[in-house]
Amino acid sequence: MHAGLLACDEPAGTVPPQQPEDALAAERRLYLQAILHGQRNAATGIVLAAHHAGHSLLDLYLKILQPTQYEVGRLWESNKITVAEEHMATAITQSVMAQLYPLLPQEQPCYGRLVLTGVQGEFHQLGGHMVADVLEARGWEVRFLGTNLPHAGILRVIEEQRPDAVGISATMLFSLPKVRDLIESIRALPEPQPRRIVVGGAAFRAAPGAFREIGADACGLDLEQAIAILCGEARSE
Repeated sequence: MHAGLLACDEPAGTVPPQQPEDALAAERRLYLQAILHGQRNAATGIVLAAHHAGHSLLDLYLKILQPTQYEVGRLWESNKITVAEEHMATAITQSVMAQLYPLLPQEQPCYGRLVLTGVQGEFHQLGGHMVADVLEARGWEVRFLGTNLPHAGILRVIEEQRPDAVGISATMLFSLPKVRDLIESIRALPEPQPRRIVVGGAAFRAAPGAFREIGADACGLDLEQAIAILCGEARSE
């Protein structure tokens, strides 16, 4: 609203200044087209070329992989692409991540141990996989369990690993009751319990305040927030 009022005050014919694009905007557009057209080699080449040009691996995740997957999801939700095209694009990004993973910096674990998982009934794991890769590169010892696991199996891993933190990813709003049930079960485990339970994923972007209602300690709505919360600087909303 305020920006709109300011625009009304400008002299007729004045063009508002354009916001500068970030340094990877062109690569992001090309990458999106490549994955939507099933061009796996082209997609891989775009990302690796950006890395060879001096862009950090973290920037590749934050400024190419994550935003293009958000756009793929938006295109599917608005019926601009089919579910087959969405799956194809996601599979290509998973392939690209597999090639980037060996290049990630191998920090000595300094934050502790993290168990990262989805809940039973969740089939989308790419976002959680990105978080696992990036946090491992930043100094967490990560156990990424994937998605659609029985809660009993997740709890068994937590009891065995005794992690310092647990991350739970949910993409669909209907998964939130299961996330709440899992958090309650984790809280009921014998000591020592995880110091923090952090949630994230598309379900929480749709309902940002829900993490408090289901008993989580914090919510990372994207990769950058997950890093901030679990590696130090932390905002929980």
